[in-house]
Amino acid sequence: MRRLGWMLALAACTPTDNMMTTASPMSTTSSTTDDGGTGIQTVTGHPTSNTDSNITADPTDTGVTSQGPTSEPTTSTTEPVGECGNGVQEGAEECDDGNDNDLDSCTSLCRPPACGDGIIHEGEDCDDGNDISTDSCTELCLLPVCGDGWAQAGEDCDDGNDSEVDGCLSGCVAAACGDGQIWDGVEVCDDGFNDNAYNGCAPGCEDIGPHCGDGEVYKVDINKPKGFEYCDGEAPYTGVGCTDKCVYDFSQVPQMFCAGSCSWGGASGCDKADADVYCKLKTGNPASTSTSFTLAAPTDAGGFPCSNLAVPIELAGVDPRIDLGPLNDYGVSKTVYYQVTKIKTSHGGNASATIVGSTLKCSP
Repeated sequence: MRRLGWMLALAACTPTDNMMTTASPMSTTSSTTDDGGTGIQTVTGHPTSNTDSNITADPTDTGVTSQGPTSEPTTSTTEPVGECGNGVQEGAEECDDGNDNDLDSCTSLCRPPACGDGIIHEGEDCDDGNDISTDSCTELCLLPVCGDGWAQAGEDCDDGNDSEVDGCLSGCVAAACGDGQIWDGVEVCDDGFNDNAYNGCAPGCEDIGPHCGDGEVYKVDINKPKGFEYCDGEAPYTGVGCTDKCVYDFSQVPQMFCAGSCSWGGASGCDKADADVYCKLKTGNPASTSTSFTLAAPTDAGGFPCSNLAVPIELAGVDPRIDLGPLNDYGVSKTVYYQVTKIKTSHGGNASATIVGSTLKCSP
């Protein structure tokens, strides 16, 4: 009787086998048995964590669980990557001729030949695979040379031109004072010496040395015209001009005294030899000779006085003759004298003592 009451109490607390059971949040790892059709199920085992959201209770089978649907297998639709050298242009290939010859129209990298690909092609001197133009191969795949516009080792500069008046000379050497080339806009002159010689360049190339036109008479060596000036700018004496080459201009000298031993041409008295000397001085041409001339008495104007210093000439107590020295570049090797005024007063003389400059004809 006691046993029967216990069983009835248990049956009242246990759902029947035709009732649905639902999974609790905590699933178990278990086994289930049915006790002889009484509807009483005995569960053995222990609870476990359930982290799979796809696990649900099977409504048709009490205590039996099932797994929900799973994702379908993934298939690829991407074409296989092309292989360079298989003869078929695929993917990122620009060409594919099926060989590994780098010197034809398609390289082994499946790209057309180009400067910078590291392969020396026809028309290229070199190809180092970079775009650096100051190493052994320029970005144009040419060997470096002076004048290519890039300064390589051993070059001071390289401006890509052959101008000799800018900051970089044609030999790829930087312009500098003393190189003999005038740097346009920077140097005033450059004679390669810069020693301040006549018609040369002063040190520093900032100014030219002594020269015709600077207003200073420069005399170094009478036998070297480059280093000698007779005059510079203003007329050196009354009646004598100064040419733009800084030599005397005797073209306006009105007379030459040549009577007796005062001859300029050698023999005593005035003759063609004296007239020839007069023509050389008046024209400045050492090859000039006289074609005609007229003799007359001296005037008190200036002119070429007696050339013989043994003949005393005096004016106001002094000898008025100016020693100009030999004028070899005029073709006159003897000492030339000039007198500013009063030839007649200081010399006296007869009607044939002078050659008249206005009637002198010279050739050439």
